[in-house]
Amino acid sequence: MVNLRGLDLNLITIFEAVYEAGSISRAADRLALSQSATSHALARLREACRDELFVRSGAGVSPTQVAQLIYPEVRKSLDGLRRSLAEARGFDPSSSTRRFRVAIPHPAGPIWALEIAAKMEAAAPGVAVEYDTRTMPFDPTGRMRSGELDLSVDWLPGEDERFVNRKLFADELVFVARRGHPRVAQDTDPAALRKERFISTHPRTQFGPEYLQELRRAYFELDVAIFVNEALEIPYLVLQTDLIGFVPRSLIRDREAEVPFQIVAAPVAARPIPIFLVWHESRRTDAGHAWLRTLIAETVIAAARR
Repeated sequence: MVNLRGLDLNLITIFEAVYEAGSISRAADRLALSQSATSHALARLREACRDELFVRSGAGVSPTQVAQLIYPEVRKSLDGLRRSLAEARGFDPSSSTRRFRVAIPHPAGPIWALEIAAKMEAAAPGVAVEYDTRTMPFDPTGRMRSGELDLSVDWLPGEDERFVNRKLFADELVFVARRGHPRVAQDTDPAALRKERFISTHPRTQFGPEYLQELRRAYFELDVAIFVNEALEIPYLVLQTDLIGFVPRSLIRDREAEVPFQIVAAPVAARPIPIFLVWHESRRTDAGHAWLRTLIAETVIAAARR
């Protein structure tokens, strides 16, 4: 890696201008510099890169192969810096082209993501969000610390005081069986239900709040026939087998009359599970991030209330 400590980063904007203008004189006009100052800066950059970068071509200059390799990364970096500086002064969703990354491990994540995307298309058509809806996302808190992930909608809160955990709503797990199950109906006694076999997702972590650890221990006392990676696999397997599954109530709250399975008595004590909007406090004053937090919170809360 090249050490940038000795490089005047103003030279990078001059490189961009010369590349795009195709002329040192036109680049100088664009930057409000003299042609000699622009030529001198370009000479310093050539020395740093150990390449001519631009060669004379007719009335202007043409980039060398090295310059052609450098330019896309220079343009990307400068555009990102310009957007960040502009939005530090105030975020305008209607004109912004920011990119965000959001994790939603909750099984309703894909549904919520579609609703969020529809709202963003109307209010912020240039803003893009990349969603991770895996039940077990890779190290969300570590990625939020590093800035790789912007926020998460999760039942696991941030693990230390540097994270902000905003409770959106309280969910709970409900047990479901297929309609027409030979032994299980909505009025089946919980003690009888405990004799059945179950489907579960692999646990994301052995840690977390005490209430989640207690719930995990209770569920592990059940006879689990198969562990799956994604919670959305559970309803499909329930419909194909006599196994009993459990899903968040919010996933089926407004669809209970439509789904071809039945909610049955819980064989373990039910308890509310808070769902949090989680972000690192370093983003607290980021106007664009605050706008996104508000939009996501409003969308998820509205969906959970339906």
